[in-house]
Amino acid sequence: MARLFTPGALARLATPERPPWNERLRPVDDADPRDPFQRDRDRIIHARAFQALQHKTQVYLIHEGDFYRTRLTHTLEVAQIGRTLARLLGLREPLVEAIALGHDVGHTPFGHAGEAALDAALRQAGDPQGWDSNQHSLRVLDELELMYPDGPGLNLTFATRQGVARHATPFDVPVPDFDPYPQPTLEAQVVNLADVIAYAGHDLQDALEAGLLEPDQLRSEPRLEPWQACWDRAEAELVEAGTFRDWPARERHRLLARRARRHLIDRLLLEAAEASVARAQAAGVTTFEAAIHHREPLVTLPEALGQKVRALVDFLFQHVYQHPLVVRQNEKERWILTQLFDRLLANPRLMPEPHYRCWEAAPEPERPRQIAYFLASLTDRGALDLHAELFDPRARAMGHHLH
Repeated sequence: MARLFTPGALARLATPERPPWNERLRPVDDADPRDPFQRDRDRIIHARAFQALQHKTQVYLIHEGDFYRTRLTHTLEVAQIGRTLARLLGLREPLVEAIALGHDVGHTPFGHAGEAALDAALRQAGDPQGWDSNQHSLRVLDELELMYPDGPGLNLTFATRQGVARHATPFDVPVPDFDPYPQPTLEAQVVNLADVIAYAGHDLQDALEAGLLEPDQLRSEPRLEPWQACWDRAEAELVEAGTFRDWPARERHRLLARRARRHLIDRLLLEAAEASVARAQAAGVTTFEAAIHHREPLVTLPEALGQKVRALVDFLFQHVYQHPLVVRQNEKERWILTQLFDRLLANPRLMPEPHYRCWEAAPEPERPRQIAYFLASLTDRGALDLHAELFDPRARAMGHHLH
């Protein structure tokens, strides 16, 4: 593909290391050789909520297989894709990485099924706001993590916090009125696109490896042209190599799915870089201030390719996220979290002491939300163990898994 852009062409639009973008909720006086966004990245990596992502569902329950994506592996893939796009455009890689690593720390156990369960439970308990994982990711980073003696939270820069608060995908709604700028930073826009690229590829790959989809099903679907072209390229590679000619079909399909996903990421990243530079040039955006005050995001796919990716995501909704196996799994997950919420609402003293103290100190209308905060902090395994402890008379107390 002939490049229409110069690598690093948007470097003048990168987030500056000056107020308000490098400011923290509390002053930090100690000298540190890292730039402020590198420091944010490192704080998030060491956070308890980030570490818990290794045991939280992305789409498939973790114990259903050893090699499906977890919320952590998805997060790492978003960071890797985001860093690559940031380098192509000349933006700040550490800021992209910090936003990517922090964007999902507020997610519940059991993926989006867990979110739906807590949202319905809160509304049933009289909380009209329901549940929002973007809002909770910001709350985790600002308030709930305990790492420093001078106050709660990770004390991140405004730029990183804005990127998390204004994360936007088909699954994620930005926190309303977080700041006055029409657009978030270009680094935040990079993460928004990287998230979609990551799950569009890996959810198709996982669905093929899990047997929820068959290659012929994807070939016959006209909406999936980007994936089909990448699959054809992967098949041509295998034919040329000749190494895997005698492999069983299922194993060949697994390798083809991984190669196709790799080619899909490459294509989307290169075309996104070209389209983003072209959009900035066409709009006459030459400064950081102009970028955040522009009427629409600048980091984007070409319109035609963007429509194809949206069609691919629609296909995932219809044929993977609504697959009978996934629907049954999600129903079980919602049932587990709903039962736990109702039980703790009736007897909050069942929560670990720190969470009970927060519940006790909260005003009456906010107490159901404290229960939701506790449940959101659990891993899949922690939620399953707590459910067994409270509802299965044969189960032993498993409190050491819980915060």
